Amino acid sequence: GPGADGGGPGADGGGPGADGDTIEALLAEVFGHDGFRTGQRAAIEAFLEGRDVEVVLPTGGGKSLCFQLPAIALARGGAGPTLVVSPLVALMEDQVAALARQGVSAVALHRGIPTPERRQILRTLASQVLIYASPERLAGEGFRRKLARVGVSRVVVDEAHCISEWGHDFRPEYLKLGILKEELGVPTMALTATATRRVMAQVRGALGLVEPLSVWGSFERSNLALSVEHHRGDKVRVERLVALLSEAGLGRDPAAGRVVVYASTRKRVRAVSTALRRAKIKSGYYHAGRTDAARARAQEAFEAGKHAVLVATTAFGMGVDLPDVRMVIHVQAPGTLEGYYQQAGRAGRDGLPARCVLLYSPGDARTQATLQGDSPHPGSVEGFRALQDYIYGTTCRQAALISHFTGASTEPCGRCDVCRDPGSIRAAVERARAGLARARDRRRAKLRAEGAVVLDDAQREIVVAFVRGLRRPVGRAVLAGGLRGSRARRIKRARLEDNPHFGALSGVPESAIVRAVDELLAAGRLAPRGRKYPTVWIPDKRVRPARPPGTAPGRPRATGLSAALRAFRRREARRRRWKPYQVFTDQLLESIVEQRPATPEALLALRGMGARRMERFGEEILELVAAHPA
Repeated sequence: GPGADGGGPGADGGGPGADGDTIEALLAEVFGHDGFRTGQRAAIEAFLEGRDVEVVLPTGGGKSLCFQLPAIALARGGAGPTLVVSPLVALMEDQVAALARQGVSAVALHRGIPTPERRQILRTLASQVLIYASPERLAGEGFRRKLARVGVSRVVVDEAHCISEWGHDFRPEYLKLGILKEELGVPTMALTATATRRVMAQVRGALGLVEPLSVWGSFERSNLALSVEHHRGDKVRVERLVALLSEAGLGRDPAAGRVVVYASTRKRVRAVSTALRRAKIKSGYYHAGRTDAARARAQEAFEAGKHAVLVATTAFGMGVDLPDVRMVIHVQAPGTLEGYYQQAGRAGRDGLPARCVLLYSPGDARTQATLQGDSPHPGSVEGFRALQDYIYGTTCRQAALISHFTGASTEPCGRCDVCRDPGSIRAAVERARAGLARARDRRRAKLRAEGAVVLDDAQREIVVAFVRGLRRPVGRAVLAGGLRGSRARRIKRARLEDNPHFGALSGVPESAIVRAVDELLAAGRLAPRGRKYPTVWIPDKRVRPARPPGTAPGRPRATGLSAALRAFRRREARRRRWKPYQVFTDQLLESIVEQRPATPEALLALRGMGARRMERFGEEILELVAAHPA
């Protein structure tokens, strides 16, 4: 469409601060640059003119400048601050700190800021050039009214692809950001590094953008050598990882450059980091399950060069701008081709040669299916299919990526594995596809064999006896797991190992047990319970009431503020992988319920609260107290 190459309407300037000499002077004065990168000037001038803008520039393409420079120009011209919606606390704080070093006033508002500091920030909003806020903070009507009062002049949604990728999942607040256009009525800019045309159409609709200038940069990264290797199993991939690091002289000497290793699960991240340390390669690890302090230590050690290698999930990297990452290696495939491009693009930010290696195993497809759950977002399904096409592709990797994002065709890059050795890559892909076909045939044969297994009368009686020995109804798959003697977490959680018939059908296929359960249900020997989550039970047998979560035997069920505090404690403990008492003790909980502190000072005065606990949880606790009056 118009402006797809960074030009188009609005490129000649004309709004406040849009004079070419002015924005170039600002570029040199504040940021120390002597020229704009592709697409930046068009985006900046259109935003200053008052147009809505969508910006899709590759990782490292200079997206932040597209809104930071207009914000400074507008503020110097007497306009109000620019609001920036950002998904990650670290991303906000990094940009605020960088702006402060450049003499630009900016603040960040997120859940981690202590209440006294937050109140102080709120009093200074009108004097700021940029205000960074999380989507969750903007869900509050009072905060949005305050933004309207201070005269916000522009709205920016950074990492806008999250509207498509996260808005239907764990960040639903992203889907509600269109209310900013309705209430503030100011020009809006959406930015991302990893969006297809389809995703940007969703973004435009969600944010209410009106005829936006569309700025698309080049997705070509001429210094990156992309490659894919096909392996079977995790052990082989770790061995290959160590070999890659050794061949490149990376991992043991931080002066040679850094390496980011991506895995899909926290468990795999820890296992790979441990394997690297055993190989005498210093590495840290980073994932969302670690505490805030542990993640910060891992990132600081990596940035300071104490560890040349960081093993991480996708929780690491957004907003991180390290110039000397010489290699990005995936030991598990990510969920989408968009995700892969964003993560791989963190290599070679300094423009020097860097490698991006994807070590793929067929099991990665099952891992991603598990992570996405029973109802994956359609964009995730489409993105993973695109990644499969990339993995099993035999054409230029760089050209495949550019085609996916822009629809354009380009010349072969000459650097990727396909360009350098097309014959070997075609042979490797053919071997991998043949291996998949053999595995598929084995699975089908196994399913046919299992389908022929029928439980005899004695085995059916064992199934009924197992259900009779249960404390609570369970689902068919969990029941089959217990009868087969599974040690899976869900079996342990249901405490099925205590059942006298645990493992009694250890050699019987799960599908055969499930079919037998269905037949016993149809015959009335077993009875179904529940609708949304159907379970199995004995007909006419009373189900003992479950003890309320978080209560000990004999303790009355918590209500009101006490229940709310216990629920908050459980959530925080799960999120941080702590024990509940590490969030706060029962004694402190009871003190809060009894004294109902209304101020940070009163809460801090309670025995057992402490400054660290106050910093982490004080704001939420006070909100719960206010929401549950005595």
